[in-house]
Amino acid sequence: MPAYFLVEILEITDAGMYGEYINAVKSIVEKGGGEYVIRTDRVRPFFGGSAPVRIILIRFKDVQSLNVCFDSEEYGRIAPLREMSTTSRAYVIEEG
Repeated sequence: MPAYFLVEILEITDAGMYGEYINAVKSIVEKGGGEYVIRTDRVRPFFGGSAPVRIILIRFKDVQSLNVCFDSEEYGRIAPLREMSTTSRAYVIEEG
């Protein structure tokens, strides 16, 4: 059953470092079977408060594939780039 990885970038504190992360992560996600549904900074609130500065939504064939991708050694090497350059939240969403 498909699973989605939704990321909200709430703040970018180091654009250069975050750019390095963006350049590296796409190939890791695609190699792990992920398909980007949307990556955008064109986000505005509809209701309920402020909007994040960026949204990323990635589709995987199942939650196991998602976990393998983001638990991989390759992703683990670049994750600190995101962690040190942004304030963010991520969600795993399963269809059901």
